[in-house]
Amino acid sequence: MNLIEKLGLEKCKQIVDGAPAIANFYIPGKAGYTRMGSVLLDGAISLNDLRAALADHDRTDCVTDIKNHISPTTKVIER
Repeated sequence: MNLIEKLGLEKCKQIVDGAPAIANFYIPGKAGYTRMGSVLLDGAISLNDLRAALADHDRTDCVTDIKNHISPTTKVIER
């Protein structure tokens, strides 16, 4: 299960949008942000990982018309 499935898309966007510039991690239980070095608390979520998950989610391609995704030189062979 990825972060977006776990927290929900809107919650992930709120976490990223509300993060101070200096913060690296979000701690859900305490609903706070922190800039931690080598010490990670249980459940701390990397804001970089969360931003990457959101970018990947926004980039997901939904095929609505398959003919737009097949090369015109592709030959279809029926059996």
